[in-house]
Amino acid sequence: MGTLDAINGRYGRGMLKLAAEGVEKPWQMRRGNLSPRYTTEWKGLALVWAG
Repeated sequence: MGTLDAINGRYGRGMLKLAAEGVEKPWQMRRGNLSPRYTTEWKGLALVWAG
């Protein structure tokens, strides 16, 4: 813990966190773009060609 406190003291509060603190999700997935069979059928995936 001392090492975490030292790094946070030097570089700013919250620079390092414990995994148990969790992560913030500042974004939300747009559910309207979700295919109804997004995990069950390969044919439901979009094809993208770079060309």
